[in-house]
Amino acid sequence: MSTEEHISLETLADIAENCLAAEALEAAMSHVATCSTCDDKLRRLQHLILTMKSDTAADAPRDVLLSAINIFPAGRRSPLRRILATLIFDSRNAGPAFGMRSLPTASRQLLYSAQETDLDLRITIQNDECILAGQLLRDACVNGLVEISGTTGAAETTLNELCEFTLPPIPLGNYSLRVRMPDVEIEISELELRD
Repeated sequence: MSTEEHISLETLADIAENCLAAEALEAAMSHVATCSTCDDKLRRLQHLILTMKSDTAADAPRDVLLSAINIFPAGRRSPLRRILATLIFDSRNAGPAFGMRSLPTASRQLLYSAQETDLDLRITIQNDECILAGQLLRDACVNGLVEISGTTGAAETTLNELCEFTLPPIPLGNYSLRVRMPDVEIEISELELRD
């Protein structure tokens, strides 16, 4: 092997981690002894591997990482934001203060808030199955996808041009609901679909 033909980075990494077979190691080390470029790369790899093996730092929490990422200018595409929705209205718990609109109906209405987006859900139970329909209240929902999943089933559908959706019937049970759009994912982590 001449000094013009440098050792590949993969082989140098194998040398640094003591993973190279004895014959290949001998040939590579004779080249490293005469090539300052490969010798320098090997030393840097050995130092990097030693540093990585001695690292005892814990990973930063997800929220801290997202805050750090958001510090930088928006010149590049921002990562997908994930927002947990908060329940702000449940017609099951509405009292007489809502007048005629609070009378029992065949459907249950839930209203969730997720920063600049509200999510209006209508739950209708028929024949031990649940039909979930709703609408996102926001400026745009192009290419939106709604997914529901739980131990008793899963379903998905797309949002229409008015940000509305109707999922196929699913069995009663506990679910999580996700609305995915190109810039944001809204999640309802606990959605109980029962009589």
